[in-house]
Amino acid sequence: MQTLKLVYKTLERCDARWVLAGSLSLALQGVDVEPHDIDLLTDREGAYRINAMLKEYEKKSVTYSETDMLSSFYGVFEIQGIILEVMGSYREKQGTKWVDLSGRLERPKIVEVDGMKIPVSSLRDQLVSYRRLNRPKDAGKVRRILQKY
Repeated sequence: MQTLKLVYKTLERCDARWVLAGSLSLALQGVDVEPHDIDLLTDREGAYRINAMLKEYEKKSVTYSETDMLSSFYGVFEIQGIILEVMGSYREKQGTKWVDLSGRLERPKIVEVDGMKIPVSSLRDQLVSYRRLNRPKDAGKVRRILQKY
């Protein structure tokens, strides 16, 4: 939680739209998972602004990255031993088409934790992503999200 507070305070000073995704977002919404990192979605400009604000923690500077299933302006930071992955203009592949997830920045769910109002990717949106990506490592998360419904 201490690392999340540091990231949150930094992002409050940064002119960027952002939302938490991944296991930390799930945990903050009551899903029984143990987060090991922080996944943060933003837009392209936000990724570079966040990179500048977190320069001292940078492990990999924000650059465009693409795999068979994902693309984003991606950077990695290590803060107090916790990995923070920043993904700007994040997209996922669905069949032969790319699906842009920037809508998550427009309509985030807000979760209040220790006085912080944290924008998170909704359980529904995350369930859709995990199913679309269909990765074995996400099967447990899918089950746990469905248990919350």
